[in-house]
Amino acid sequence: MDETVYKRSLKGKEIAHGSKMKQFQLRFQDQTIAMTRSIRIGRDSNNDLVISDDPLVSRRHAIIELIGGRYQIRDLGSTNQTYLNNEPVPPQSSVVVRSGDTITIGRTRIEMTRI
Repeated sequence: MDETVYKRSLKGKEIAHGSKMKQFQLRFQDQTIAMTRSIRIGRDSNNDLVISDDPLVSRRHAIIELIGGRYQIRDLGSTNQTYLNNEPVPPQSSVVVRSGDTITIGRTRIEMTRI
């Protein structure tokens, strides 16, 4: 059975560009986490990336999501804000994250890198 592929979907973009989408990962402390469609970050154990040893991190601090083929970070109304390259991410607004960018949540620094 044939499948309809929409040009704005990830699969459609891969076909249109003739190659796989670039893969990204997050690096912090001694961990490396491969990016998926979304990664929730915070102190709560239900997050994908748990930062339990930093008291400045909120339980549900931020989320990185794949939107329109680009990763974007959004602060989830945290107490101490989220920073991208030392600039505050406006609350409830999404900002594009690129390879080489540094995300600061509390005292924790997270680097976005290309695989």
